[in-house]
Amino acid sequence: MDVVNAWCSGAPFCELLKKTDAFEGSIIRCLRRLEELLREMVNASKAIGNTDLEKKFEEARTNLKRDIVFAASLYL
Repeated sequence: MDVVNAWCSGAPFCELLKKTDAFEGSIIRCLRRLEELLREMVNASKAIGNTDLEKKFEEARTNLKRDIVFAASLYL
């Protein structure tokens, strides 16, 4: 949880590695799955008409989806 909080607060990826002993790939996979969950929650909130909740989930998703974790590919 500290890792996700740090990432959403703007910490660089190298700072996340200092907060956990998990592998880099595991951290990236967890952050990507969390983004998928938040995207689904945005859609669910939209479907039930709860715009306040939709905005909160979208803000969380925006804070999460950045930098190298969500790069399309690291291979050229």
